Amino acid sequence: MVKTSERSRVIDFLERNVIGRTVVAEPITTYTNQGRTESTYIDQTFFSGLVHTADGFRFDLTTVSLGRRYGLDDEGRHQENAGVLDAVRVYRYEMTERASSGRLVGFARFISSTNTASDPFSGTFFLVRMRMEGDELVIQDTQVGYADFFDYGGTRKPVASDGLYRYTAQDGKVVLRFTQSTFDVDPNTMDRTPTGDRFPTQISEERA
Repeated sequence: MVKTSERSRVIDFLERNVIGRTVVAEPITTYTNQGRTESTYIDQTFFSGLVHTADGFRFDLTTVSLGRRYGLDDEGRHQENAGVLDAVRVYRYEMTERASSGRLVGFARFISSTNTASDPFSGTFFLVRMRMEGDELVIQDTQVGYADFFDYGGTRKPVASDGLYRYTAQDGKVVLRFTQSTFDVDPNTMDRTPTGDRFPTQISEERA
């Protein structure tokens, strides 16, 4: 019996369950900067443009984000409206099946944003690994360098954001579970230190 390659299994899952689909997350609230910043937002994600290559594949991921960010006082009350999180962003995943290991590795890069100001993720780049765990597609992103996260008081700071994505198909619809970890980055040495911020798992589902 010929063993199906990881690439074939991932492409099959993407074609059957992900590409051409849209998933929507419930509103989520996070607290960052030692609890001094509150962000409430909702995301909608669309997957498109799957292209097969000689040794891999690529596709685009488009997110529509709507949200608000607030500075908090010592009592946890809204002290300032620290800005909006509204933006449409496009990322491109490009994956290669390594002949030496049979594993899928590659990268995701920032393509565009509708942000009228400087987008925090402009120019960012992620190392990516993809694999199937049973009937679940698992994608791990590790950011190279850093993004310009908002700090308390409206300034920016260098922070890297890593993600773990788990895609499943339930009753013919795709469900995405996303877990995020963030790291303060020294821009001189690129050393990473966990921010200590905690993010709830974000669940996005295809709607009828």
